[in-house]
Amino acid sequence: MRLSTRFVVCLAAVVPLLVLLAGALVLGLVSADLRAERDRRLEARLSALTPMAKTYAWTYQLRPWTRPDFLAQRLTGAALGADDPGGVVVDVSGAEALVIGDTPRGRPAPTVDGPGGYTEGEHRWRYVAADLGPAGSLARVWVFEPELLLERQIALLRRRLGGVTLIAALAGVAAGLVLGRFAVHPLVVLRRQARELGRSAPGTVRLGTASRVTEIDELAALLNESLARRDEAVSRTGEALEIARAFAATVAHELRTPLTSMGTNLGLLRHPGLEPDDQAGIIADLEGEHLRLQRLITLLRGLARGELVDTTTFTDIDLADVVADAVDNARRRHPGATIILAESVPARVRGWEEGLRVIVDNLLDNAAIHGADEAGHVEITLTLTTERTVVALSVRDRGRGIAVTEREKVFDRFHRGAAGSGSGLGLTLVRQQARLHGGEVEVTDPEDGPGTRFVVRLPVAGGEQEPTRGGSEGRPTHLGAWLAVSRG
Repeated sequence: MRLSTRFVVCLAAVVPLLVLLAGALVLGLVSADLRAERDRRLEARLSALTPMAKTYAWTYQLRPWTRPDFLAQRLTGAALGADDPGGVVVDVSGAEALVIGDTPRGRPAPTVDGPGGYTEGEHRWRYVAADLGPAGSLARVWVFEPELLLERQIALLRRRLGGVTLIAALAGVAAGLVLGRFAVHPLVVLRRQARELGRSAPGTVRLGTASRVTEIDELAALLNESLARRDEAVSRTGEALEIARAFAATVAHELRTPLTSMGTNLGLLRHPGLEPDDQAGIIADLEGEHLRLQRLITLLRGLARGELVDTTTFTDIDLADVVADAVDNARRRHPGATIILAESVPARVRGWEEGLRVIVDNLLDNAAIHGADEAGHVEITLTLTTERTVVALSVRDRGRGIAVTEREKVFDRFHRGAAGSGSGLGLTLVRQQARLHGGEVEVTDPEDGPGTRFVVRLPVAGGEQEPTRGGSEGRPTHLGAWLAVSRG
């Protein structure tokens, strides 16, 4: 059933019912008032006629041989004056009763003065009575009025109430049609807009929220939010599929070279005339390629884990402890490098400890691999300082440095320098984790001498800066952006 039809049915049923109930209440109150008014009128007539009836009775008692016709005429005129309904009976002791107007043949019990009711056959009367003389010894007066008169008034009131109820029912139907269409018009508009959603491209059409009906506008806003989440999910699903295809192609390309090399070396190992020295060299190459593949897979796993981290699970961490532990491990990994922790202060940041460790480890590994000076010596200097609401980690080497035009490219996925060594993912991980923690990383020239200086700036714990994900130029990117194929 349509909502507008429900309005019609409800108004057509409720409005007459309310009118009927109100009319019944009014009818009861008016009927009670009419009966009370009738009783007061009867008592007033009795009070007005009592003096004249008493005179009539005294005269009749004093002159029993004569009939006081003059007083009877006056009493009759007073009893029937002003078109008063009913009649009057004056019952004089020892004489014939004087009957004036419309009265019953019988008399009510003499012990009841009324107001009361008296029924004679099919006729009903309302009466009041009074005794004249001491203890009623002189006469008794009754004033009667037929119940039919009041019943006719009440019946007329009922008919009028029925007419009003019928009119109210028709008015309820008409009002239901008009108000129903008016009330559901915002829903009709909402339904029309919802139909347009299925015919339009995702994200191009939204439901209107200016109907000025609070419930409809709130519903439209909730639906718009759901549609936005749906469109975002659809977009991210498409992007995820594109990223998966691009990532599979890129990883296949990156893995092809070491796997091809390993396949060639395995073929050489099967050569029957292979010298022991050559065999040892091939095995060393295989071990190197194996380590390279292992490191590549580890770094790819780190990229994926970084994209799946929930930033709401971050905790307060002292970056100084993370840096100190990373330096100790780097000295064992790179025994030929000199790693100096020049300055370190307590620096609490909010983040993921493993992600922060990824930043420090990869910066140290990058400096150890690419930061050798002309003599082949590697010296790495770290400083950890606080600058107001920012923690700054600096990693400096004394290598050949990085050209200005290459400083942004070093953070691209699988980008390698002129030497062509490394996986090309270490610095990508550094920027990913820095931005995940609400910070940034940049490449600068050292202030004293040659080399490269990487500076990572992160907000201190309790700051207002939120973790972000952005591209190389600060543009926001979707999850998995670090695994996507670069365009352009």
